[in-house]
Amino acid sequence: MITQILLQQTIIMFLLMMLGLLLSRRGMITEQGSRDLSNVLLYAVIPCVILRSYMSEFSMDKLRAMGISAVIAVIAFIASIGVAYLTCGTRHRIENFAVAFGNAGFIGIPLVTAVFGAEAAFYVVSYSTLVNLLQWTYGIVIISGKKETINLKMVFVNPVFISMVIGLILFVTQPTLPSVVTGTIGYIADANTALAMIILGFYLSKVRLRDLFASARLYVVSAVRLLVVPAVTVLIFLLFPFARGEITLITLIAAATPVASSTAIFAQKFDQDYRQAVSYVCLSTILSVATLPLVMLVAEQFLS
Repeated sequence: MITQILLQQTIIMFLLMMLGLLLSRRGMITEQGSRDLSNVLLYAVIPCVILRSYMSEFSMDKLRAMGISAVIAVIAFIASIGVAYLTCGTRHRIENFAVAFGNAGFIGIPLVTAVFGAEAAFYVVSYSTLVNLLQWTYGIVIISGKKETINLKMVFVNPVFISMVIGLILFVTQPTLPSVVTGTIGYIADANTALAMIILGFYLSKVRLRDLFASARLYVVSAVRLLVVPAVTVLIFLLFPFARGEITLITLIAAATPVASSTAIFAQKFDQDYRQAVSYVCLSTILSVATLPLVMLVAEQFLS
């Protein structure tokens, strides 16, 4: 059942990406327009998705489950960083970053909420927060090659971390929010999937399809990100008796997502090959339509 829903959702997301590609090709989304949409997504939509996930009745069971999800997220990241280091080393900076970090925000959260419901984002926030924490510390060192570029300020002032803190406060204190506030947050959060995939479609429009599908290197890195990382993650999960059930499957979806969009952003920021980074993001996103359902089909047999 989970695999079927996931397959349907990945196809929907692929079609939305094609819409973004078409709009870009027709000149209806410009470079500046894509940046503006990205800002709307990062600073408004994703925070609202996180806030909505915390707007549920408090219970110690949920708080305990949140703690378990954080531990499982750490285990998943140990797997992805380990695979990235072993397969790419430190010489291939973009590839290392691409393998280590999945697109948990743009793709992971929409998939999780589609498969498990809006409240499931509650459990993927731990993974998304770790993504931000490690991208601005470990990730910067990997892609720039310089430890002094670490930006600790960005770890604590980014929208994901701030919205998580606010969400936790709301979850624990349980204030009664006006329906106009919760309704507004809900409407904004609902834009997550469409906006994220349209932006990725714009990225795709900037890559020559001939180059995208003709490079063996792109396929290899995408395969490591989409298949090897989830496989190793599942094997490590099997070592821990508590890493079973819905929370683990939710984390695995986030861990099995394609190359993070931030790979292109960081590559551009630190004078790496921006177009190559965009190619990794685009090809892995297209291939994930097939790999994500396959990963979950196998994982359900071991982790349910």
